[in-house]
Amino acid sequence: MRAKRAIQSIREASGHRCEYVDPATVERCNQPAEGEPHHIRTRGAGGEDRRENLIQLCGVHHRMVHDGNLDRNQLIRIVADREGLEPEEVADRIRLAYKAPDPVQPPEPKLEELVQAYHQIDEQEQESRFVKGQLLDAMLAAGATQKYLSQELGVSPSQIRELVHVYRTFPDPASRIPTLSWYHHRVAARSSNPQKYLALAADQSVSIRQLREQILKDEEGEHLAAEDESRDRKKAEKLLAEVRAVLDTGGETAGWLADRLREELEGRVDIDPGNCVTSRRPI
Repeated sequence: MRAKRAIQSIREASGHRCEYVDPATVERCNQPAEGEPHHIRTRGAGGEDRRENLIQLCGVHHRMVHDGNLDRNQLIRIVADREGLEPEEVADRIRLAYKAPDPVQPPEPKLEELVQAYHQIDEQEQESRFVKGQLLDAMLAAGATQKYLSQELGVSPSQIRELVHVYRTFPDPASRIPTLSWYHHRVAARSSNPQKYLALAADQSVSIRQLREQILKDEEGEHLAAEDESRDRKKAEKLLAEVRAVLDTGGETAGWLADRLREELEGRVDIDPGNCVTSRRPI
């Protein structure tokens, strides 16, 4: 459960401005920072919405943290000064290791730090999917075909369509919710009201599975079913083309395939052969 009171108190106390303090100049950034406070121990790693774990950062410093270009220990020291605590106390309350400034010998990474680094890389990978969608969309607009891009980039056509669709649904970073994964955005993008379901997932901390179930419940599966039907139809058309190619050879394999298809259709009482796609030659 999100602790909205703690989040709001940090935003208000900071004046909606960046709290980062440069260790060299000891000057606060103080640039506008309207988003949610940064979690020093990420929520994915078990970080809580408590004051000792929250620091208001502007977009520049927020990105530097996620790119691994800001020392987490410095953030702990900034929060400790703000809360009137020792850095060790802050680190203990948020269950992270803390290292005082020591320019001589950097510490060996601990398990918690490795887990933290993993989550940071995961967040970067999530963001890269939007960038890939944007690049693919631009290449398609420039005249490239999905088949060409699939061959050149080693990405399946279905992946290309999915990345582009999610990007086109949420083209502006302001339309996305950084605390949600790309997969949340993907599921929401397949609904009739993506922004509505994205906000629902953020407000209620809904998992990807729960979000999909909610959309299915609300929309009775119409939109997702339509996409599934389209995908299945494309698979069927591809298989049909391959079957026709074998039948056109007229060899023993073609005869065997024709017999198997006839047996399969006759054995399926729930399928009316008259409604199936008719081949160019009788089976």
